[in-house]
Amino acid sequence: MNLFDFSQQIGKFKKDKKYQEALAFFKENKKGFSREQIAGNEYIISDMLTCLRKSSLNEAGFKFLNYYGIEINSNTKERIQSSYGWLLWSQYKAENQLQHSPEDDYHFEDEDENQEVQDVHYSKSDLIKKIEEVITYLMKLKNDFNNTLISNLFSIVLKTEKKKAAPNWKLVNDFCNQFDPAVLSRSCDTIQVKRKGQLKDMELASDYENWYTYKSKALMKLGEWQECFETSKEGLEKIKKFHYSNDIWFSRRIALSKKNLGNTDETIEELHTILRKKKEWFIQKELAELYLEKGDAEKAFKVSIDAINNYGPLEFKVDLLFLMGKIHHLKNKSELAFKHFSLAKLIRLQEEWKIPQKLHIELSDFQYPEIPLTDIKGLKKELINYWKSFANKPVNEKRSLQLKGKVTKILNDNERGKNGFLDSNGQEFYFSVPTNFHLTADISIGTSILFTIVPGVDGNKEKAKILKLLSKKYES
Repeated sequence: MNLFDFSQQIGKFKKDKKYQEALAFFKENKKGFSREQIAGNEYIISDMLTCLRKSSLNEAGFKFLNYYGIEINSNTKERIQSSYGWLLWSQYKAENQLQHSPEDDYHFEDEDENQEVQDVHYSKSDLIKKIEEVITYLMKLKNDFNNTLISNLFSIVLKTEKKKAAPNWKLVNDFCNQFDPAVLSRSCDTIQVKRKGQLKDMELASDYENWYTYKSKALMKLGEWQECFETSKEGLEKIKKFHYSNDIWFSRRIALSKKNLGNTDETIEELHTILRKKKEWFIQKELAELYLEKGDAEKAFKVSIDAINNYGPLEFKVDLLFLMGKIHHLKNKSELAFKHFSLAKLIRLQEEWKIPQKLHIELSDFQYPEIPLTDIKGLKKELINYWKSFANKPVNEKRSLQLKGKVTKILNDNERGKNGFLDSNGQEFYFSVPTNFHLTADISIGTSILFTIVPGVDGNKEKAKILKLLSKKYES
């Protein structure tokens, strides 16, 4: 048997998916050839790496390369680079015991989002270094086969890290920096998922979209606000079609970046716009925090009530409970403040989570007896009833009334009409009017109006319906 026949037979076993037979054949016949002859044949090396990987013998694959003195660098044959890349992919998957379904990506954002800046220190593993290194080689070889491998290496590292209880966002950010998003695939795969007993098609985000998603979120978590703003804005502008409500999350990160760069008023406006599209409790919490920072306890209270009554497990809302404790304290409702702080502490105790020092400090200011963990069920019930009393009664009363208010903001004034916000006794309401509405031309900042409250469309927040303009003498 000559070297060509030896290589051909291994290739045939691999093509027929007879990986064990290929390994046995190589072992039996390799003595007929020198180490240099085998090392110099890119087909034998690449096929053997594939057969070892397919046989779950990743470590043996790396030892095979070492034994035959194969170095992976920019001059390594493309076929070997690719097989090596897939070996790294398989090893990373095995080391992280990854059982990943594409559907896992459908809900990218976590409901317990917090903006604490993460510790930026981490030790990069040798495997990550090797993956980053081979990616730089593969990206110079532009073809569909390598693009698939690059996509898999890109996805497995980022998605594995995100699935961890405490993702290392510095690692995510550094890994994203290995890629030029412009060269990542923009194609969107479709999978079938079961919904209410029926299989339905679901389109997944492209690698291009995922790069902006992971990169901007990592920057947010790391407190790199200027770059987070620029990356999120670029994602909004360049991505043609969004998945998993990513347009909302990019908008949110833009708003939070503005907040942390010192532009509170613009942030409030941005968050109101986001909430009209997607009413999430943690976005409402961020809005309530901003109102509290501005010293507007009443608006902070109203938005925090909306947030606590919104969908989402109460266990995720411990920081919101802390915020509500501060709001009630400012409103001189000390007993309610104490109960909100206490519930935040008891939930953390029940879940065996760390109790932050700021919570201990707040609770130490009260003279009330400590509420034991055994009373958590009763405390939850009491506060839930308290929150619900604001969720139902005021809305129904307002809808039966005609209210007076003053226009405070105009967001858009164009061929489609006008929209903005008006203020009525310290409460802010959104309004929109079409071009052909008979009062549209006369509505401007400072205009006093008579309005009523109507439900929002498709489950969105309630809005003001303008009835008529009032005398300029009226002050809201």
